[in-house]
Order: sequence, then C-alpha cells, then structure tokens
Amino acid sequence: MACFRVHTDRLRKGMVIKNDVYSRTGAILVPVNTPVTKDVLSILTKHFIDYVMVDYQATASSPADIPSPESVPQIKQQQMEAFKGSFEIAEATLSDNLKEVVTKDKDLDVPLLLDMLNNIVGKSENEVNLCNMLFKMKNNAEGLYTHSINVALWGQILAKWLNFEPEDIELVGTAGLLHDIGLLKLTDTAELPADFTFHGELSGRYGKHTVLGYNLIKEKNVDLRVKQAVLTHHERQDGSGFPLKVKIPNINAISRVIAIADTYDTMTMREGDIPPKSPFWLLKHLEDTGYQKYDSTMLMTFIARITNNFIRHKVRLSNNTIGQIVLINKFNLTRPLVQIGNSFIDLAIRKDLSILEILD
Repeated sequence: MACFRVHTDRLRKGMVIKNDVYSRTGAILVPVNTPVTKDVLSILTKHFIDYVMVDYQATASSPADIPSPESVPQIKQQQMEAFKGSFEIAEATLSDNLKEVVTKDKDLDVPLLLDMLNNIVGKSENEVNLCNMLFKMKNNAEGLYTHSINVALWGQILAKWLNFEPEDIELVGTAGLLHDIGLLKLTDTAELPADFTFHGELSGRYGKHTVLGYNLIKEKNVDLRVKQAVLTHHERQDGSGFPLKVKIPNINAISRVIAIADTYDTMTMREGDIPPKSPFWLLKHLEDTGYQKYDSTMLMTFIARITNNFIRHKVRLSNNTIGQIVLINKFNLTRPLVQIGNSFIDLAIRKDLSILEILD
C-alpha cells in the first residue's frame, strides 16, 4: 500500500495514519492505523509533529472526481481522424471569417462559428474524452486559428466545470474564437508578423492587439461581454495586465475564463525553438503564482479538474524514468502518485523529481 507524507495542518477526519508516531522521548503517541480525529490532531500539535504518513486512498480526490477506466474511453483512430477533420474545417472557416472582418469590414457570422465549434465538440464522448483529444492535438498545434479554437474549447470546458449557463458557455466559445482577432491588424496583409510568437504575445510584446481587436468588433453583432473579453483578456485581477491595467471588478467573468484558457494553451504550445511546458509544470507554476493574477475560484477549479484528467496517462519523470499517473493527491494537486513497474513514486515527497513530459 502506497502512502503520502502529509503535513499535520492538512490532516482531515477520515484519513488513516499509517506509521507509528513517536514523541521525542521515544513513546508512541499515535499507533499505526489510527483514524484522524480532533484528539489525534491535538496530540500531534502538542508534540510539534509536522508530518505523518497517511494511506494514499484517504488523501485521494473523491471517487466521483477521479475517472475510472470505464469512464475514460480510449480514443480510437477513427474518432481521432474525425476530430482532426472537424478541427481543420473549423480552422479554414474561422480564417475566412476573420480575414473578411479585417480586410472588408464584413460582419461576423457568429452562428456559423458556433456551429463549427459544436461540430468539434460533437466528435467527443464527454469532457474527459475532449480534453484527451485536445491534448493529442498539441504536438501539431500552430498558428492563430488553431490557438483560437483551442482557447475557445478550453474556455468552454472550464465554463462548464464552473456551471455557467448554456448561453454563457456559448459566449465563452465566441470570445475564445475572437480574442486574438486584433493580431491580424498588426500588418497590412491580415497575417501575423514574421517574428511573431504567442509566448511573446502573452508577455505583452504585441499589447496593442487587444485594442485593435476591440475596435474591429465594437460595432459588430456580438454580445457586449464578448467585446469586453477581446479587450481585457490580458488584464489581471491585481492590475498587472494590459492594456488598461484594470483590476478584477472591471474584468467580466467571460474574460477571466479566457485569460486562463489562453495562458494554458500558449504555455503548453511548441513554437519553433520554444519547447512546450509540461502541463504539470505549468499548473504548479499557476498554483504558486497565479492566484494573485487570475480569478482564484476559476483557477482552482481548472487545476483540480485538469490534473484529475491526467490519471492513467504515461509520463516521463525528470530522471528519465517512465511511469503512469495513478492518483492525484487532493492536497497537492500537481504532485501526483506515479507507478513505475511494481513500485510507486510520491512526487509530493520526492521534491527532487518532477513530471518532464506526458507521453500519451
């Protein structure tokens, strides 16, 4: 039985301590297999015990949150090909529509854009299946239209996890598709600049694209909240974003969702010589630094749900060993339990190791 080393501050009722806990004089304070109670916590605190070993089943996310083998359908080649086909059609449709807005000042065909997005979603069986297919697409994900569709889909997934109303989930999808339309105004040809990277765009190198995009659609037949999201998707709740440096009261919920989806897709993207970040590295980074910048409830939900999505995925660790994620520690979401052969590595304990790459 694998165990987690858990700080006493994070012990909860129902956990089971899996080691004898001794006082400094050698007396047993808490014997092995003792359930955690208020009295047990009082004893541990009184004797300045910082860590104990806990049965990993007790520290896991609730069973309802963990996909079982039956609930995570394997992606068949035929399904993946249909998904790619719908995605390619959507890229071409979005390209044609956005370029006509930029070069000919035509109106946006929002129903058409939503239909193509729904067609992609329709190729998936559930949210877990959709997440896995999007992940498989990442190795070939390049360009404005691929990125825009990815952001729209990740945004809709997050909005659904947050229990948005169906009409608001559609607005999130529309905002994701349009959020970077202003990039097409950076040149006279409705193309991205030759040296453009989305990593540079995320850091503010092309900051004026938000205002350019807003000006492109401000008179179009688009919901006001979507227009605001195009303008403010790089704003951060602490005022450190751009272009307006506004804080969270002036950033609507759709924009806050798009901000997380945009960051996730960009940082896990390969661009030329810029390698993609491991999702677990990025999620840990967001966990450590993101709560000041992003909506904390939205970010917490995104990290918790997406890490559970990686259960049963094969991974390469930083020591080049290959294993499979078998459990997410709900008290340390980005440091899961990895099985290698018949042994387990608890990354919550092994701080010297990390997930370097997800292999499938």
